[in-house]
Amino acid sequence: MGITVVGSLNYDLVTYTDRIPGPGETFRANRFETHAGGKGLNQTIATARMRDDDYNYPVRMVGNVGDDSFGEQLIKILRDNDVDVSQVGSLPGVETGVATIIVEEKEGQNRIIITAGANGKTTFTNEQLNRIFPEISGQEKEVVVFQQEIPNPASVVHWLHENRSSHEIVFNPSPFQPLDEKDWELIDVLVVNEIEALQIVKTIYDEEQIKYYEERIAGDFVKGYEMICQEFQKNLVNQRKSAIVIITLGSKGALFCSKNHLKVGYVPAAKVKSVVDTTGAGDTFLGSIVTQLYQNQPLESAMTFSTKASSLAIQKRGAAESIPRFNDVLFSLQVKEKH
Repeated sequence: MGITVVGSLNYDLVTYTDRIPGPGETFRANRFETHAGGKGLNQTIATARMRDDDYNYPVRMVGNVGDDSFGEQLIKILRDNDVDVSQVGSLPGVETGVATIIVEEKEGQNRIIITAGANGKTTFTNEQLNRIFPEISGQEKEVVVFQQEIPNPASVVHWLHENRSSHEIVFNPSPFQPLDEKDWELIDVLVVNEIEALQIVKTIYDEEQIKYYEERIAGDFVKGYEMICQEFQKNLVNQRKSAIVIITLGSKGALFCSKNHLKVGYVPAAKVKSVVDTTGAGDTFLGSIVTQLYQNQPLESAMTFSTKASSLAIQKRGAAESIPRFNDVLFSLQVKEKH
């Protein structure tokens, strides 16, 4: 059937600067740019661009834009990337979501302020969900991806669990908002960074357990998160399907485990000559890992591929614009093997 991403679409207003001005200070920036963005849109484009040419399946985006020029541009960008936009609504009298981004060029870090706009109205009735997710045969495969830039994505996860139990749920809880423990138990593939992983620990475990994990991380950063990765895999996510947990650690690499890969695996971060903009790194990784798994790649090789994809994204400016294509990543991996 394909891959569906349910999430946000933003128009990004990006200012590049050497440093952040202090309170009350006016500071001259280096330049200003506009880009397509929103975690939902970014992950959708990453998912579409990471399709192997040998596979033929649809990638769909579900979300909302406003009836303004920003919204028109975002829908065009999705179409240009061969994304099905039939479930992207254009809401009358509502503005498209906007992200104001400040990028510190010397450090390659970013700060983001989001105005929800139409994303804040991305909620669904049961009737709408029945139309968006038609029933499929037992031979078909559907993966549905969520983040947390729209209201209450957990409600859609629950509906899918009750009404489309064969669908696989991928969840990237960014920006982080607490969920009930029963919500986490419906997730088949959980992808978090190190900050989000610790935020989950702090919302569902008691003070003694929180202190225990914080001490383990302080003593050995990677080993500490290995313990969290294994704990999430065994006791947090849905055990009836793949039960995959992935924790990205930025420049320190990434961890992964699953029902079929119980020992926590580790993939080092790919080396890059220079970091230009980290805005699209996480969404590129997410889109890549989803397509790799959908295309039945082993988890370990999927992690290696996705880490390389993310490393290519941070060497360019922008969010959606920085996302590489499948053949770019494949070529980069082949060059590395030759050397």
